[in-house]
Amino acid sequence: MDRCLMKNRTIPASLSLFALLSYDVYASEINMNPGLWHWTAVLNTPGMPMQLLPPTSYTTCITRADFVPKDSQLGQACETIDLITEGDTVSWNISCTRSVGVTKSQGSITYHGDTAEGVINIDLGGVLMNSNTTGKRLGPCKQ
Repeated sequence: MDRCLMKNRTIPASLSLFALLSYDVYASEINMNPGLWHWTAVLNTPGMPMQLLPPTSYTTCITRADFVPKDSQLGQACETIDLITEGDTVSWNISCTRSVGVTKSQGSITYHGDTAEGVINIDLGGVLMNSNTTGKRLGPCKQ
């Protein structure tokens, strides 16, 4: 096999492995205690004078491998497109396929051990909303 071609395949694979290992190191440094978390989201629609929807709440298991809060009751197939950690803050872009279309969200959550807060911007097929979200750890995840 051509040495140049082999080199071009080895470098991207090495960089991918380095990025994956670096992600794990940064994820373990976030001040977040894994476990069952209770999340509350207050949804707002830009341009609307008042809040139309009541706050929503859900619980989900947050781990070092997946610390983006997602409501598992929605029955969505979600794909994380982008995930960045900086200090105790996790930022992401997620795309979820729903029966009525694709929902995209861009968010940022800052963890403080057993509590967290952040903002999530949501695009529901052209309807834009934002969510002020707070979270609190309840205890260990239920099996």
